[in-house]
Amino acid sequence: MTWFNPPYSKNVSSNIGKKFFDLLNSCFPPNHKLHKIINKNTIKLSYSCTPNIKQIISSHNKRIINESSNKARTTKLCNCRDKPSCPLQGKCLEQSLVYQATISETNTNKIDTYIGITENTFKTRFNQHMSSFRLHFKKSATALSEHVWKLKDNKKDFKISWKIIEKSAAYSTKTKKCNVCPSEKYFILEKKPTLNERKEILSTCMHTRKYLLKNAKESRRTTDELDLDGHDGANEIEAVPDDAPEEDGEKHCVVRK
Repeated sequence: MTWFNPPYSKNVSSNIGKKFFDLLNSCFPPNHKLHKIINKNTIKLSYSCTPNIKQIISSHNKRIINESSNKARTTKLCNCRDKPSCPLQGKCLEQSLVYQATISETNTNKIDTYIGITENTFKTRFNQHMSSFRLHFKKSATALSEHVWKLKDNKKDFKISWKIIEKSAAYSTKTKKCNVCPSEKYFILEKKPTLNERKEILSTCMHTRKYLLKNAKESRRTTDELDLDGHDGANEIEAVPDDAPEEDGEKHCVVRK
């Protein structure tokens, strides 16, 4: 299923939806070879709302204030004990960025590249990559880890270098947009890395998931359970009737399924 989301505007009097589907029928008639995947049943239309003037000005002011405050304070960019061994040359604590990993085989000088993104610090993502290189059950975590394990299985020597391609802002509830994911797709198309899969270009933004209501409920429930006596109360909560009396000043925790 593919969605077409034109921006909504009251100044546009034309029926954009009807014109779009008329154009779809004229360009991809039933006898067209792509009609099976491009038709009214596989293409859906829904209007999207663009930021209003207030949101644009607020976003601009926030960016300017953040830039000035970041210049005023000294930000720690690296916490590696051995500074020369930092994977990003002293910038491993940078956040919200697009990075590139270059894998060079020692014997054949063959070079493969991989492009990834992270909303957290690069060092957090780097540690996740290193964990997938060490633990066999994480072999399929990324295309990069699969390639590394393939080299290890073939007993080939290699080295990996890392670099930042671009820094972008991740999804924000104020701007309602993410710049990290589109940047990754752009650089995958431009640089054509050898290890990235084609389906990554069509993937949805992963940074919006934590703002979904279902995830917020699960997070709140987990936090409430951890607050009970300072433990993880998942296995300690006892289901009791709603009208059960309280004894010795203790309160019952009612669990409803």
